[in-house]
Amino acid sequence: MKTALARIGQSVALVVAAFGIGATPAAAGNWTASEDDALLLELRSGQYRLGEPLRGYQTDSGVCVDFADLIQALDLPVRLDKKSRRATGWLFAEDQGLTIDRDSNTVRTAQGTRAIGPGAVRDTPEGWCIDLASLSQWAGVRFKPDIGNLSVVIESERKLPFLEAIERKSRAARLRPASAKDFSLASLPRAEAPYQVWRSPAVDVQIQGSWTSGGGFTTQYETLAAGEALGMSYAARAAGRDSLLPDSLRLKVYRNDPTGSLLGPLRATQIAVGDVETPPGTLTGQSAFGRGAFVSNRPLNLPSRFGMTTLRGTLPHGWDAELYRNGVLRAYQPDRGDGRYEFPDIELQFGENDFEVVLYGPQGQVRRERASQNVGMESIPAGRTWYWAGILDEGRDLVDLGSQLYRVRSGWRWGIGVERGLDSRTTGGLGYQSLIRSGRRKSFLEAVLRRSVGPMLIELSGAQQMGAGRAWRGEALGRIKGVNLAANVVWVDGEFDSDLVSIEQRREFGLRLSGAARLGTWRLPLEVGLRHSLSRRGVRVTEALTRASIHIGRASLTAELLRRQAEGPERLVSAEDRGTRLSLIGHTQIGPVRLRGLVSLGLDPRQPGFQRSQLVADAPIGPLSTLRAAFEYDRMAQRREVSLGYIHQFKRFAVRGEGRADNRGNLGFGLTLAFSLGRDPVNGGLRLSRERLAETGQAAVEVFRDENGDGYRQQSEPAVAGVSVEAGFRSGEGSTNAQGLTVIDGLLPYVPVLVSIDDGTLPDPLLQPKGRGMVVVPRPGVIAKVSLPLAPTGEIEGALLGADGEPRGGIGIELVDASGAVVLRGQSEFDGYVFFDSVPYGSYRLRLTEKSAQMLGAKPEISGLLRVDRAQPSLRLGHLRIELLPLGRDLARAY
Repeated sequence: MKTALARIGQSVALVVAAFGIGATPAAAGNWTASEDDALLLELRSGQYRLGEPLRGYQTDSGVCVDFADLIQALDLPVRLDKKSRRATGWLFAEDQGLTIDRDSNTVRTAQGTRAIGPGAVRDTPEGWCIDLASLSQWAGVRFKPDIGNLSVVIESERKLPFLEAIERKSRAARLRPASAKDFSLASLPRAEAPYQVWRSPAVDVQIQGSWTSGGGFTTQYETLAAGEALGMSYAARAAGRDSLLPDSLRLKVYRNDPTGSLLGPLRATQIAVGDVETPPGTLTGQSAFGRGAFVSNRPLNLPSRFGMTTLRGTLPHGWDAELYRNGVLRAYQPDRGDGRYEFPDIELQFGENDFEVVLYGPQGQVRRERASQNVGMESIPAGRTWYWAGILDEGRDLVDLGSQLYRVRSGWRWGIGVERGLDSRTTGGLGYQSLIRSGRRKSFLEAVLRRSVGPMLIELSGAQQMGAGRAWRGEALGRIKGVNLAANVVWVDGEFDSDLVSIEQRREFGLRLSGAARLGTWRLPLEVGLRHSLSRRGVRVTEALTRASIHIGRASLTAELLRRQAEGPERLVSAEDRGTRLSLIGHTQIGPVRLRGLVSLGLDPRQPGFQRSQLVADAPIGPLSTLRAAFEYDRMAQRREVSLGYIHQFKRFAVRGEGRADNRGNLGFGLTLAFSLGRDPVNGGLRLSRERLAETGQAAVEVFRDENGDGYRQQSEPAVAGVSVEAGFRSGEGSTNAQGLTVIDGLLPYVPVLVSIDDGTLPDPLLQPKGRGMVVVPRPGVIAKVSLPLAPTGEIEGALLGADGEPRGGIGIELVDASGAVVLRGQSEFDGYVFFDSVPYGSYRLRLTEKSAQMLGAKPEISGLLRVDRAQPSLRLGHLRIELLPLGRDLARAY
C-alpha cells in the first residue's frame, strides 16, 4: 500500500508541475533551462511504452527532449559527440541518414541539407535538447507532445522498426518458454477438431493458358483438394492439359496423429492408402512413392536416414523453392513439372537442424515451410518400439491414366522395419525390403545398431541380399570444440545390389567437417569434405568439397567448390568424373527488388565456363503488383531463355501474365490464374483466397468478453471487435469483426501451434486474455475452431506475515487458477505488502513459490479460494499468515 501511495503521489506531483508550467511560460526569446520548466515524459507509440522516460523542457516555442535519452529509448544507430558538436547516423531506415553539425549550423537528412532553425537544438545541463517540431521534420515521423498526460507520442503512417521489433519479441515470448516447467504446449488447453463423416474440401486451383510459336495454344490446370470423409483425411491432386479430363490423378486417404492414438494397441501415428510414400532403409531400398498402403508409429518428420534427411513437399506448377539449414542457404530447385519439390540426402549436423523451405509462386506468393530435426544423445526411449510397414507400386498413381510423368516405374515393392530403444543411449533395429532392380526381384535383410558415445553418435549397419552378397556401413556424427564432423565407411562383398548401394560399389570412405570462422565481427560458415570410392571394376574416384556461406544484411550467398579426380581404365572413366566445378546459390534484395538464382561454372579446361545458370528478379509495383524477370541458360541443351511477367494480387486471387523468348527463335505468352476455394468461417458460405487452403490448416478464432470468468462463452457475453490474433508467426487475415471473428490461414499441418491474442491490440487496458491461448494441431484443408476469452480484470492485495506475526518481505508468491496453473508471480515488499493487478475474473488461490516454501519450511498455501468478478473486482485480504510445517516449527524454536 505504501508503494502504491508513493507512486500516486509522484504522478500527482508531475501533473501539478505540468499545469504550473503551462500557466507561466518563459519569456519569448530569452529562454534558458530551469527546474521550473523541467519535464519527465513517457515515450509512447500506439499501445506501447518505449524505453525509460525522457528528460525534457517546456520552452518558449514548444517542447524539447534530451537527444541522448531519445537515442537510448529508441535504440537509434546515432553517434552523439558533444566535443565535436556533431551527431551522425540514421533514423528508422538506413536510407534515412542524419547528420547534425552545430559548428556549421546545418542538418543533413535524406531530403537534403538545411540550416538548423532557431531553437531547434538547445544546450541544457543534461546535453542537447531537440525541439520536437524540428525533430519531426528531420525524421519524417511526428513526435507529438502530450503535456496533459506527460508523454511524447510517435505517429507514423508506416510501421517503424522498433515497433516491429517489439511485436517480434512479443510473439517470441509467447512461443519461447521461459522454462520447461513454466511453459509447455502439452500443458495448455487444446482446441479439438474431431474428424467428421464428411468435411467439405478446400481446393487449390491453378489454371494456365499459353501460346508458343512452335506449338500453338495450350491450356493446363492443376487442382489440389483436401478434406475429410468417414473419419479420414483425403488429398486429391488432378492435373490436365488441353482437356478437362486429367492426365494425372492422385488420391491419398490417410490419418496422422502425433500422439500415436491410431489402431488401438498398434498406437500408430500414420496410416495411409492410395498414393503413399515409404521411408528408406539403411543400405537397401530408397524412399519410394506410388499407389499402395503404409502404417507406422514413428514420430512424424523423422530424418530419412542416419546423418541425412530428404525434404519433400508439394510444388505447384510455376513455383520454385529454396532450402535453408540453420539460416544458411543450401539448395535451390525450380519447377520440375511433377508437382513436387525434393531436396534429397541433405546432411544433418550434430545438434539442432532447423530447416526452412521457402516457396516462391508465380503470382508473387511467398510461403515458408519449417521443420526441425535434432541429432544428439536422444534416441528411441528405452523400452519403446517404433515400426513401419508399407507396400506400393512405385511410380504409378492410384488412378493410372497412363501419364509418363514419373521417371521410375519399378513395380511393386514392400518392406517392414522395427527399431527398439535398448537403453537411454542405444537403439537396435531390423528391417526387410523386397524390390525390383534391373527387371529382377531382390530381397534384403538389414540390421542397425546406434549408440551415443560422449559428443558422438555412432551407427553400425549391415545388410544381406538373399542369395547374393552383403554390405556394411559405419557412420559417426559429432561436435567437438565447435566443429561438426561426419564420417562414414561402406564395405561391399559379393553381388550386393540395392537402391542405396549399387552393384558397382566396393569401398567408400568419407569425412566432412563444418563450423564457423570468425573474421572480425563476421561469422563465416565453412564446410570441407573428402570422399574416396572404389568401384567393382577398379575405378577410383576422389572428391574434395569446400562450401562457404555468407549472410550480409539482406543477401545470402552459398558457394560450393567440387574437385573430382578419377583413376582407372579410360573406357570406364568419363569426362564428368573429372574436373572442378563451382556452384553459387544466392538470394538478395536491392532496394525493393528481390533477386535469387544459381550459377554452375566449370573450372576445368575440358569443360570451362558457364554450365548452367538461372536468375529471377521480382520488383514490386505498388502494394499488390510485381514485375518478374528471369533468365535461364543450359550449356548442355544449348538453350538460353528470357522471360518477363507481370503479377497482380487481387484480394481473393492472383493473376500472372508472362512472355518468353529463347535463342532458337521460340516465342511464348501465358496467362495464369491462381486461387483457393474453401468454407468461410467468418461470414459463412464459401470464400476465395490467395492462400493455398488445401495444403495448410486454418483456425477460425472467436474473441469474446468473459464476464463470469469461467472461460466459456455464454449467450449474454458480448464479442470483442478490433483484436488481432496470432498463431506462431502467422497472424489473422484481419482483426476481429463485429461478431468477434477472424481466421488465420497457412498453419503447418500436424505441428502444434499456440493461437493467442496480440496484447498490443486490446481496445481496453482493463481487458486481459484469460490464459496463454489455445493449442491447435492443424490438418490440411481443415478449419479448427478456437474460442479465446478476454476477461475484465481486478486486483488482489494483502499483507504477508510470518508464523511469528511479523511482516515478511522478499518472499515469492504465486497466484494460481482453479486448474493449478500459475497466472502471476510476485514478491512481498519489505513490509509484507502483496499486490497483484490485471487479474482476469475467475477463481484463484495464493501460495508460496516452491523455493520460498522450502526455505521457510512452510506450507505452500497461504489463502483459501478467492473469487475476482464483477461483484468483487478488488479483494483486500488483510493479513496472510505463513503456516510452518512441523519440521519448520522445530527449526524456528531452535533459532
